[in-house]
Amino acid sequence: MRTAYLAVAALLCLAAAPARSACFDACFGSKVAAESDDIAVKDAATACRQSCDAESQTALDRQGFSAQVKSCRAHPISLEEFRKVRGASPSYRVQSNVFLWDVTNPFPDKVLTKIEVSTQTMELNDLAFVGTGLVPPSSTATFVIPAFYEGYPAVRFSAKVSAIWACDLK
Repeated sequence: MRTAYLAVAALLCLAAAPARSACFDACFGSKVAAESDDIAVKDAATACRQSCDAESQTALDRQGFSAQVKSCRAHPISLEEFRKVRGASPSYRVQSNVFLWDVTNPFPDKVLTKIEVSTQTMELNDLAFVGTGLVPPSSTATFVIPAFYEGYPAVRFSAKVSAIWACDLK
């Protein structure tokens, strides 16, 4: 009987797991080891983001969206759309001064291309970090900000995703 409860609990945990970018996680996990320093982690995150963005671009090309994505002038999404993305995506994480956010794009007609993370310095001056990426419609990908130095306490505690940019596929 106890085994059945454990099996059900394990299934519930798996079902409740947040959406993750399989491409980024597989790449990043293969490049980073326990002894990797911050620079190696930053370089690995950047390389993995570029590789996964290329994979996303290839998928968009196969769907016939190549021209729209390449000629697009991204625009900030509305507050209502922003809330949909935030609600569909797990919280961001920071690892070795690299900001990582697995973003789920809930829109069937938009490609998410950029995020802005705002925070403050220790002198309470506003500071913004920009992360680029490529999240095709109805899929999940990872935005990366490789130089997200959270050594300042204010950055660690006041950081928030403040804007998301997208291209319309029409």
